[in-house]
Parts: sequence; structure tokens; C-alpha cells
Amino acid sequence: MLIALLWIACTLFGAALAVGAALWLGRSERSRDGSFNPQAVGFAGSVVLSAFILVTGFLIVGGWSLQSTVRGHAHDEARVLAKVYSRAGDLAPQDRDVIRARITDYTRTVIDVEWPDLARHQASPTAWRRLDAVQAAFNGIPKERRGEAYDATAAALDDLYVKRYARLADVDSVAPDVLLVAMVVAGILVLVYPPLVGMTANPRNVALLGFAGAVVGFGILFVFQLRDPFTAPLNVGPSAFKDALARYTQLA
Repeated sequence: MLIALLWIACTLFGAALAVGAALWLGRSERSRDGSFNPQAVGFAGSVVLSAFILVTGFLIVGGWSLQSTVRGHAHDEARVLAKVYSRAGDLAPQDRDVIRARITDYTRTVIDVEWPDLARHQASPTAWRRLDAVQAAFNGIPKERRGEAYDATAAALDDLYVKRYARLADVDSVAPDVLLVAMVVAGILVLVYPPLVGMTANPRNVALLGFAGAVVGFGILFVFQLRDPFTAPLNVGPSAFKDALARYTQLA
């Protein structure tokens, strides 16, 4: 509910800013007599609009690409988790049950504990301990019970650490603040520019500029929501790890 209100508020704020600029600046003497050079006004306006479109488009593409990367890394780790769980099935029963129980415990910790921490750009120490517990239990298997299944599980477990590091590397991969500032400034200039250069404050022009302001406000909020792949409402969830839990039940 709060997020929906935020979207509405930003959209209305953009519209209000545009309408306010039109009413305030559109009543000047220059707006009424139209003394500006049309070619110069058109050129400058296109530059301002292009700057906003360029920065906004870059941030949207970058944010969407980052989301795809984060989602891909999460699925890679979940896939390796299922692989470790499967390989552990060939170990001796007493070793198999311990390794599989700790793999399940780690997966649930990632879902329930670490994923909320990722929204605060932090990895969970508890998740690290759960994964290290898997490694410790595996290293504790006596040599007489080691064989091909042990080697295959060891290789998968090593790969799991690599995939976890890759996923956590995405936590701080967000757009630079300077680009966000540039986008907001460009958006304000887009809305203020028409009345500044002579757009009269008649009802039709004010309404059109209000619609433009709503679009700009909505677009800016969309970029802010999209830039962080771990923050709601446009965040990547732990669905890959939930699928891994479902896969464990199939492998049991």
C-alpha cells in the first residue's frame, strides 16, 4: 500500500511541478508577445529533452540488465545446491543424511535470513556459518568412507562457494548517484523549459504540460525502484532457492 501511494505521489508531484511552472512562468510579458527565436527555442528544447531521455534510458537498461544478472546468479547457485544435494546421495547413509540436512538448512537460511539482509546491502553471517557447517561436516568424513562419490560432492561443493561469491558481488552493483541526480535535474528542466521560453498559460497548454509532468515523475520513480535489484517492489526474490528446496524433496 505504501509503495502504491509513493508511485501516485511522485506522479502527482511531477504534474504539480509542471502545472505550477506553467502558471507562474507562462504569464510573463515575453510569454504573451512571443519575442523568442523559434529555431533557437526548438534546438535548446530538443537538447534538454534528449538529455533526460538519454540518462533515463541508460538507467533503465542498466537496472534491467542488473536484475537479469542477479536473477541469473541466484539460479546458478540454486542449481549447484541441487547438484551438491544429489551428489551427496551417493555417500554412505550416515554421511548423506548429515550433508543433506545441512544443505537444506543453508538453503532455508538464504531464503529466510539472508534475502532480507540483501535489501540492506549486507550478506548474512548466519548463511556463511551454515555453508561452512556443510563444508566442515564433509571434511569430517573418515577416509575409509571416501570414494568417487566423495570426490564428486567435493567438486560440487567447491563450485557452490564460487557461485555464492558471484551472487554476493551483485549487492553493491547499483547505478552511481551522480546519474540519478542528473536524471532528476534534466526532468525538472524538461518541465520548466516550455513556460520559461514563452509557453502561454492557457488551459490547454497547462493540461498538456501537466500530463508531461506526470510521465516524468512516474519515470523518475520507476528508475529509483529499478536501480536496486534487492529492494521492493521491483526486487529479485529468492524463488530460485525455493525451487531448490522443492528439488530436494524429489531427490530424497
